[in-house]
Amino acid sequence: MGEFTVHNVRFYDFEPKSIQCMSYEDESNRLALSRADGSVEIWNCKHRPFMQQVIQGDEDSSVEALAWCNGRLFSAGLHGFLLEYDLASCTVRSRTAVTGGPTWCLALSPNKQKLAAGTEDGYVCLFNVDEDRVVYDKSLAKQEGRILSIGWHLSGNYIVSGSVNCVRLWSLKDGRVTRCSMGQTRGREIIVWCVAILDDMTIVSGDSRGKTCFWNSTLGTMTQYVQTHKADVLSLVICPEQKLLYVAGVDPTIVQVKLVQTGSKSGRKECWMRSLPRSIHTHDVRAMALTSNGKLYSGGVDTVLALSYYPPKTVIKYRALPHPGSISIAGEAEAILLRYKDRLDLWRLGHYQGNKKKPSGSFLPISQDRVKLLELQCKEDEVTEWSAISSSGKWIAYIVQGNHRLFHFNLPKDGNGLSIQRIKAINESIKQCRQVLWIAEGKLASVALDGTIQIISVTEAEAEVDMELCLEPGHSVNKMKANREGSILVVADNHEVITAFNLRKDTKSVLPKYSAPVTALGIHPVTSDVVVVYADMMVKEYSLQTQHYTPFCREFLSECPAELTKRNSVVHDVSFDVRHKNLVLLHDDSAIIVLNKEKSVSEPYVNNKPAKMKRRDYSARRVNGKVEKGKSTLCFTIARRPNQILHFSHVKNDSVVSVELDDLQLLDKLPTTLKVKKYGGV
Repeated sequence: MGEFTVHNVRFYDFEPKSIQCMSYEDESNRLALSRADGSVEIWNCKHRPFMQQVIQGDEDSSVEALAWCNGRLFSAGLHGFLLEYDLASCTVRSRTAVTGGPTWCLALSPNKQKLAAGTEDGYVCLFNVDEDRVVYDKSLAKQEGRILSIGWHLSGNYIVSGSVNCVRLWSLKDGRVTRCSMGQTRGREIIVWCVAILDDMTIVSGDSRGKTCFWNSTLGTMTQYVQTHKADVLSLVICPEQKLLYVAGVDPTIVQVKLVQTGSKSGRKECWMRSLPRSIHTHDVRAMALTSNGKLYSGGVDTVLALSYYPPKTVIKYRALPHPGSISIAGEAEAILLRYKDRLDLWRLGHYQGNKKKPSGSFLPISQDRVKLLELQCKEDEVTEWSAISSSGKWIAYIVQGNHRLFHFNLPKDGNGLSIQRIKAINESIKQCRQVLWIAEGKLASVALDGTIQIISVTEAEAEVDMELCLEPGHSVNKMKANREGSILVVADNHEVITAFNLRKDTKSVLPKYSAPVTALGIHPVTSDVVVVYADMMVKEYSLQTQHYTPFCREFLSECPAELTKRNSVVHDVSFDVRHKNLVLLHDDSAIIVLNKEKSVSEPYVNNKPAKMKRRDYSARRVNGKVEKGKSTLCFTIARRPNQILHFSHVKNDSVVSVELDDLQLLDKLPTTLKVKKYGGV
């Protein structure tokens, strides 16, 4: 295995945003969640959860509620519109005005034909969900106070809503409204943040007192309450069997409330009791989503998406990552381009002093520190959506509202100063896009909103389209990579189809389809073989010359490597080193994984009780605790990092760059948590 000089980039001021709301669809195994900056993330949860798509937002946008309906995603917010998203182009497909202004909550009917929205002015608006559009149906009788939460009964004939100081039950057949009054506590208002209704017409609500209340919908009276939290209850989900529910809020503990039988045999009765708590988050839990198989997703102010379930007792945390197109590396120039909402920063990486070999893991003395070469500021009303830089660092592209911004940049060299020039002559045939990639110097691959891929030739004078690449109808690009020469472009689309385009020969080939979604792909710079990593941690290597899997893949990668199945996070990127063609560099949230294709061991020494090390070689296959003789296996080297890895790739020669985020750096940006008095504490 080769040795690398690692540039630890920790000056990227990445600020994850809190999770506002979420919605899960069991049919497609997808989780949609919104963040405080108005962006919506689509997570694929079929195998290991990972962020598959991002719908960009801005500081002025608001997403307060999300709802899935037969593969279609809807949202509502303070802008007063019901939005439907086009998941192929990651844009807004339609806007429907909601009566009553700002919208706080959204719920889908059990038959998936209607949407109910609760508004600031006290209206509950109903919409019909047709095959190709959303049509306003009617508004229920206006009530006092804003509608903060809403839910449907299984029959579809009743809607329950939560407001200030009351819970209401709406009968859609006769228009009758049953009001359940909360009263007031010492003159303070009680806010009902979340509400639901069981199949037996029992209403469940969570309020600002930290209580989970149960109501008789016929009489409008409270039958029981459970003091589950010490502060506001913000989120509530009910299990399919209707005998278990989870609540969480400002007090970040997720509490399980269970329906149990109490009393003697002669007089048994059922009541709800506080059960097992889950201490997962550090700050407010604002949203939860429950799957049909009992897995609970939760998130809130601490920006972490958590997955928990029992049995067995399992908690997995997925930390927030920068959206795709936020970090771009100029390998030949040894520079890094960092994207923020309102600007781009270009930094030249530092250099170390001397050529003396030092022990692995030691820090090298710096001869030249990093230098900030360029800062591109956007206009006040503009938000950057994607950015890319060429390998030489001379070409920069970013996207604003689907429009290209192209620049030619001259690095300081031989006494010449910095210079930057914007390419304003952009041909009208260039379409609005959502993703760009420099495949060569002056050659830009642009993913248009209609799904086509335009290869754009860029000079200092103008930019024009060279050729257009088309996928199958209805397919859109999720990921794409190009080889060093810019002659091959590999694209993974939203239907898990991987297509390799030969730009010189104007041909294309489709790789064998696999059942799991693609999380990372790369093209070997020497052999042009395509390496693909899937969500179930399966690694495949495909030869574009023979149009088959490589012999190495057939021999060693026919099954998922056991070393990777133990990891909870998916692989985010694949990179290579030209000097060592047998090395494949992978990375996930917390580790760098090096696959050595040349090194295979048949009977290595295996310690049955290995010590805990940050770096470990996995080079043997175990069967019942022993090494299986006569069979070769791969050599994986996993280097665990103490910080979260945001980006990792090869730069130049023996250099690699690792962009990392310290957890303490994130905690400093979060608000204070709920203060709870502890025994023996101050």
